[in-house]
Amino acid sequence: MRKLLTTFVVLIVMVLIVAGCGAPTPASAPEAQAALCTALATLKTAVAQLGTITADTTSEEVQAMQKEIDTAVEGVKTAAKAVPEAKIDGVTTAVDGLRTAVQAISSSGSLGDAAASITTAVQGVETAIQAALTLLSCK
Repeated sequence: MRKLLTTFVVLIVMVLIVAGCGAPTPASAPEAQAALCTALATLKTAVAQLGTITADTTSEEVQAMQKEIDTAVEGVKTAAKAVPEAKIDGVTTAVDGLRTAVQAISSSGSLGDAAASITTAVQGVETAIQAALTLLSCK
């Protein structure tokens, strides 16, 4: 009986070890860096859309663009967790400034004078993204 119990425990341990070997491995450093570069490029595209606003753009259109940017930023943050050397603080700070500029828009009608401050904030984000892309040697 004791031998049967010992054999059973050994078999369970072996099954667990083998099962652990099949577990997904974390992304390699080049794959993680490529994913971060892609996430930054997605953010850059979303920010560029906001850079095309005019005084005639509605606040609802700007809010929709901001939601796309927020989603893209979350993708950047997630991807950056796998890249220890990633320096995205400048990007997130610049995006926070952009978000503040967007939130300053009156909910009524067109953007008017707010378009200029949003455009300036967009340029800050684009500069921060470019610095992060350069630091990571993204292609």
